[in-house]
Amino acid sequence: MRMTLKMEIDALGRSCLLALALSGLGISAAAAAPAQTQEPPQPVWRTDVAGSRIEKAPLIGLVPGGQARSVRLTGLSRTQFFDFGVRADEVVSRASLDLAFTVSASVLPQVSQLNFFVNGVLQQSVNLTKEMIGAPAKLSVPLNPKALNSRNQISIEFIGHIKSVCENPADESLWLDISNESTLVLEKSRIRLANDMTKLPAPFVDMNTMQATKLPFVFPEAPNAMAKEAAAILASWTGRMTNWRGADFPVFFNALPGPQHFVVFVTNDKKPRFLADFPKVEGPQVSVADAPGSLSAKMLVIAGRDEADLLTAAKALVREDNVMIGDVFRPGAVPETPAREAYDVPNWIPVGKTVPFSKLMEYPGQLTSRGYSMPPVQLPVRLPPDLYMTGNANLILNVRYRSTKPMTGETAQFRAFLNGSLIDSDPMAAKDGRGERVIALPGFYGAITDNPAGSLALMTQNVLSFGVDYERIAEGGSPENCKSIMILPHQMEVEPTSTIRLEGLWHQARMPNLKLFFQSGYPFTRYADLSQTAVLISDGASADEVATMLNAVGRLAAVTGAVADKVRVVSSASDPAAADRDILAIGRVVTRMSDINAENAADLQAHVEEAIRARNPGDAFPAPEVKVLAEPVAAVVGLESPLKSGRSVVALLSEGPASSLELNARLVKPGDLNNVGGTVAVVSPGNVAEFSVGDRYVVGDLPWYHRVWMRLSRHPGWLVVCALVSALVIGFAAFVFMRRWVGRRA
Repeated sequence: MRMTLKMEIDALGRSCLLALALSGLGISAAAAAPAQTQEPPQPVWRTDVAGSRIEKAPLIGLVPGGQARSVRLTGLSRTQFFDFGVRADEVVSRASLDLAFTVSASVLPQVSQLNFFVNGVLQQSVNLTKEMIGAPAKLSVPLNPKALNSRNQISIEFIGHIKSVCENPADESLWLDISNESTLVLEKSRIRLANDMTKLPAPFVDMNTMQATKLPFVFPEAPNAMAKEAAAILASWTGRMTNWRGADFPVFFNALPGPQHFVVFVTNDKKPRFLADFPKVEGPQVSVADAPGSLSAKMLVIAGRDEADLLTAAKALVREDNVMIGDVFRPGAVPETPAREAYDVPNWIPVGKTVPFSKLMEYPGQLTSRGYSMPPVQLPVRLPPDLYMTGNANLILNVRYRSTKPMTGETAQFRAFLNGSLIDSDPMAAKDGRGERVIALPGFYGAITDNPAGSLALMTQNVLSFGVDYERIAEGGSPENCKSIMILPHQMEVEPTSTIRLEGLWHQARMPNLKLFFQSGYPFTRYADLSQTAVLISDGASADEVATMLNAVGRLAAVTGAVADKVRVVSSASDPAAADRDILAIGRVVTRMSDINAENAADLQAHVEEAIRARNPGDAFPAPEVKVLAEPVAAVVGLESPLKSGRSVVALLSEGPASSLELNARLVKPGDLNNVGGTVAVVSPGNVAEFSVGDRYVVGDLPWYHRVWMRLSRHPGWLVVCALVSALVIGFAAFVFMRRWVGRRA
């Protein structure tokens, strides 16, 4: 009994001691806790990660400029750069470079190597083995995903040797070719971003990668003209930012577009099913929210009491002076911005104004080149597509540049190119590394569109290139008397203060001309905000037709570089806005095409004119009941507006979902359809047929005397008649004058 009691007391004592010990540890831990909580909290932008996927990108397609077909590294051109981006809503968990290449058989193994860098950080250095020399070889190089940012650059450096002594880096047998089978492999996962308006346009518009943006638009039902106008403004906002990448806008009525980011339009009375519980709003509102049923997708909600509020919200969102914080933006009164003047297009060179190169640059460092053999810097130059040049025009470049000085005894030459053709060269002074050249660009006479592609003259889309080439003296020798060769890298910069000025050019174009529309969006893009454009589309338009409208407006904004916040959408040609503006019509093919030929094209053009002239209040383009052609057919029709002379109509017509899909796929690609001309283009799967039918008309501001000369130049017979008449008149006047003069003397 005593033993049991003693054991219980001892156990109780041990429990007390253990409790005291634990409490002491707790006090110590509590005392240490403040030291840990003093660290600043780190922001966490993602809350969950979706499943991973593997993407493979052709490496040659990542060469800056996107036009490379092959890559060769030499002893003088050792390094090649490859640019790629990662979306803001993606994270890369694994990356590798699968390189396929061929090395010259003269290259020595083991002492030659390839170095791989990501954003300037060395990833791996690989010695070229005997098996890799002289035959196609492959190499897989893992890349550190933690070194990747939103915009990245991979560089491959070739250190090749062909001799152990007296080696000449300029030797033609020292080369390595990178095959177009090389790929960049990225394992990506989608992450959920915070609902933060300050991150716009991300994640809805991606400008880090070179891929086209796909942004679905969701409506509760077929939208009316005002809701379409709001959507068109947002499509132009997206198209302006995506620029040459392209943008696609699929349209859904009362349905989710799938696990992807999208834009949805909501009013208090009209809501899609998946937003049936969306609270009523008191005015225009823009918000970012999680998409239903997705771990990472977001939706941009454009909300309002009615469609007028949707239009106000869209115009407020695209303004550049907005300050948006949090997940909801409630704009107040949105003041109307003044309409742009004609040809006030951000992406075009204006006539009669001096434009610095800094206004034409697309990214920092665009005018800088460096390396052992420097590639030329390139600057895109876009001109209005209706330029007309006369004999007194001046096209002047004032180029200022800086470059490393040539070595003693060597020379260097500055060269300028237009669309790949040499337009000027100048030897560099050895005493300094600065230079300035005034270059007269090669001109043309007549319309700029009459110049054939590849001619030494300006076109609508041009590329100016500037480079400096250095003379290199590589002295030889023998193993007994070897002279070392040190080749230093060079650097060249064209100063952004360099200018371009165009004078003495006029604006005139013979219409209709679909090549002007496909290449530059003409005539609608003369006013960058589309203030002189009316989009004609019926209230009951299908989702495919609305998508065609959005893709077309997005393509126009990509050309101008401006938001189309002044565009008008009308449902009937009887609307007064349609009479005073150029018309971009969206609808269905209005006649039965028995074949794709000029006769049917002329018939289609006539039916479009008739449909617009009829001013139908309900359906602007009633489709025929019987479909004749077996394959889906879409058409693009140009004509003079039957509502007002001098105004233009371009109609985008389709037979149904299949033909609309074909037309939209071509509108999304900025470079597609660029070579299609005529007045009517018929689009079928894999083919585009163009026809020049119907009457022509002229728009522009060419002076009357130039118009007379231009008309006479097309008809040599009339020119001869006018010359003879002029000679007779002058001769008769001289005869009368002489008779009177002789009579007065007599």
